[in-house]
Amino acid sequence: MMRRVLLVTTAAVALTACSQVAALTPVGGDPITTVRNAVYDVLVDQQVPLLVAPQCETVTSGFTCLGTTTDGAEIRADAGGTAPYPLTITIGGEQIFSGDAQQVLDEALLEAS
Repeated sequence: MMRRVLLVTTAAVALTACSQVAALTPVGGDPITTVRNAVYDVLVDQQVPLLVAPQCETVTSGFTCLGTTTDGAEIRADAGGTAPYPLTITIGGEQIFSGDAQQVLDEALLEAS
């Protein structure tokens, strides 16, 4: 009986660990997730009012993310396809950010700790 309890407990702990790792994957994520998170961080940092949050897609040169501000201006983010993912964000054609997506995330991590 005690052996069954130990086996069930061990299995439950292992499954919990797997689900926690799976939940973290989008945060640590693939390249498009890195770019999307960096775009969101920049927009929040610059207090850009969002009507439609930018949606990112893969393009031949890397990634493009498109969204809209509350006053109808287009938000466009273009990023290279390889780390550190050079990133440019424009709103209504005016550039508000140019830098690396990975650096944005690294700085956000430092600020949070």
